[in-house]
Amino acid sequence: MTFLIDPALLVIFSLVSCWIGQSVKNKTTLQVGKILSIFSLCVIIFTSTSLYLNMWYMDWFWQPFYPLVTSGRDLMINSGIFNFESVNTIGLTDTLAAIQIILYPLWTYIGLRIWTHFKN
Repeated sequence: MTFLIDPALLVIFSLVSCWIGQSVKNKTTLQVGKILSIFSLCVIIFTSTSLYLNMWYMDWFWQPFYPLVTSGRDLMINSGIFNFESVNTIGLTDTLAAIQIILYPLWTYIGLRIWTHFKN
């Protein structure tokens, strides 16, 4: 389920980042919007990958949702809503998760393109 939310978050973060960049454009020559978009992309890739791999340092992120979810991977796949297998995920589930994370830059790019389209 979290995999379903992340693409929308990436598009929204790109739009908000560009809006912030537009508001500080007169104060700097840096492309603040693109820098913030890339930063938010990196944060979401790091967070999602760490949760999916059940890294110990991300336990604080999923534990408030216990007992609806039992691990970071369970949060990423089910979010307490679905009941897909989240323990033995070798094969199709891992492949789909990898494809989803690989596509994260596409969602950021789409957000940047939407901003460019409506700005002009």
